[in-house]
Parts: sequence; C-alpha cells; structure tokens
Amino acid sequence: MSTLSQPSSFTSMSAIDSFIVCCFYTDSYYDHALSLKQSLDEFSLNYYFKQVSDAGYWEANTRIKPHFILECLQQFPDKNILYLDADALVKKPLDYFNNITADVAFYKTKGLPGMSHDYLASTMFFNNTDNTINLVKQWIAEQVDGKRTQVDQDSLDTAMDKLKNTLTVEPLNPGYIKIFDKDYEGEVYIEQLQASRGQTKLKRQNIRTRNRIIGGGVLVVIAIIAYSIFS
Repeated sequence: MSTLSQPSSFTSMSAIDSFIVCCFYTDSYYDHALSLKQSLDEFSLNYYFKQVSDAGYWEANTRIKPHFILECLQQFPDKNILYLDADALVKKPLDYFNNITADVAFYKTKGLPGMSHDYLASTMFFNNTDNTINLVKQWIAEQVDGKRTQVDQDSLDTAMDKLKNTLTVEPLNPGYIKIFDKDYEGEVYIEQLQASRGQTKLKRQNIRTRNRIIGGGVLVVIAIIAYSIFS
C-alpha cells in the first residue's frame, strides 16, 4: 500500500462514451485502484473513483457496493454506469458498453459448477433507467437486517429474483469478467485479480472460532473419559 497522501476521489470525463466507469476502494485497495485507473487512462475512458472508510471486514465492505452504485447513478444522470471492483484491469477497448440497451448487463453464474450465487458482482453494467434505480434500491433494502456475514451477491440475488419481471438483462461475455487464474480462451477485456482472497473475512473467522470451541470441547470430553477409566 502506498504511504503517500491519497486523494479521496478522482474523476475523468473527457471521453464521448455514454458510460462512466465507477469504482470505490478502501485504503488497503489504493494501489489496486491506481492500477485500474492507469488501465482506464490507456484507453481514454471516463471514470470516477471514490475512497471509502473500511467497514472492518470484507463482507461489510462488499455491502457498500449498491450504495455507491446508487450514488453514481444519481451523480451522473446523463451517463450509464459500468461498475468495476478496484482490483480489475482493463485490457482492451470497452466500446461494447456504448451499445447495451438492456437495463443491466451482468455475468450470470446460476447453475455453473463451483458458483454459490446467481451473478458475479465484480463487473456490472447499469443503464441509467428507472428500472435500474429501482433494482439498486431493492438491492440496498435486502441488506437491512441481514446477517453480518452477508455479502453483496446475497442481497443482489434476492433483489434480482424479486424484480426479474421488471428488468431487461443482457448476459455479459466472460471476457469482461475474466478471473486472472481461470482458463479462458476468448478475448479478455477486463481481468479480475481477486485481491479479496487475501482480505479478512468474518465468516472465515467465525468458522475458525467455532472449530476451536468444538476442538476444545472434544479434548475436555476425552480428558473426562480418560480420568473416569484410569482413576
């Protein structure tokens, strides 16, 4: 992580594209955000980056996402929003996003092997429509009273299921959400570096705590049995 003074946001609106790339980042993702910004500059794309306070653990940080996206839809009413996670890199021109007419474009993972959610939320396109805004507001609403281990994809899946009949959805090509260490033979436009693998996850901590408690309980039981046998 850089030790230099960090700007709270940076914006570029020089391109004639109909969309703007939007990204939020915490302090620990600052260097990733700078790398993403550099890749956007290479293709002269519009962008808006905003630094946010770390919520304390990874799951809570993911839940910032719909709030930030709604902010962007409202802040840039004449632009569509291409949301990218801070650990993404743009590899090729993104002209495709100028031509999407659907309300949203997501990469659908429902039914795919090894996938726990219906959609990936690291590359997401939002046309600035009433339907889209309603979806993002519903996404936020689904986080209210949620578990502390709830992540952005949990609430997104629920919101999409509730509003699926009010939205037009275009499936994203996997080349726009390519995970860096997964095999893919097509053209790669956006690569995801999966920095979250190294982040503190509350769910993982809870599992470790539970396992330690269970392990300790087992040792106590064994000790009691051994004492009763040999005493």
